Amino acid sequence: MNLQESIRRILREESELPIYIRRRVSMEDLDDLVFDVKSLIDSDYHKIDAIYDTVRQFIASKKSFKFNNETEQQYWDFYVKIEKPLVDFVKSKLDYL
Repeated sequence: MNLQESIRRILREESELPIYIRRRVSMEDLDDLVFDVKSLIDSDYHKIDAIYDTVRQFIASKKSFKFNNETEQQYWDFYVKIEKPLVDFVKSKLDYL
């Protein structure tokens, strides 16, 4: 792989998932997340439910996502900031399969 291909790959990955999430979870964790969603869909689980349920479980299981916010609104603002990019990431990976 040459330098240009490496740069393109890195830029593509950054546009898929923000760095504040990539710093907190490994690529292996993200691959497992997509695999878990795909497994649920393959077992006739509704696609949207499979995505959201699995992403929510993933967020809850990661201690690296700390929700130390002062108010309930701050908590939900931060939660959505994590959930939306993960959902979009999973959807984009499922489209490739």
